[in-house]
Amino acid sequence: MLNLELELGDWATWVGSIGTIGAFVVAFWQIHRERSARKTKEKLETWMRRREHVDRVSAWIHDAALHVNNDSGHPIHDVVVKGGDREIWTATQLPPGTHRDETVDGPGHGTVHLEFTDVRGDRWSRVPGGVPELLGRGVA
Repeated sequence: MLNLELELGDWATWVGSIGTIGAFVVAFWQIHRERSARKTKEKLETWMRRREHVDRVSAWIHDAALHVNNDSGHPIHDVVVKGGDREIWTATQLPPGTHRDETVDGPGHGTVHLEFTDVRGDRWSRVPGGVPELLGRGVA
């Protein structure tokens, strides 16, 4: 027959042991949660640093002129501006702080599709009002 009668001291030991195990479980859960949050934050910060210069590059058409602006601190390479399926303008390099105005055929205003490579070698696609899209990764 099984004896379920424990002395008062034995019950306190069991309760204390279960409390200790619970404290370890909560501590490890918090460490895991904080680590996951830190990794997510670092990933977002890395992405934002990668996009920092891309957000300062833009192109648009106004009064039959194509405006291409590189307001970032770095040059961009292999610049292609498209209007629909048609290439409107290309450049091998656009230095930092450069604004180019080019006369174009077609509508006097509108949005264009801009593709370029940044100094890291990342290839980006940009539509005015849209979020830059990473097409291919270069050197980190």
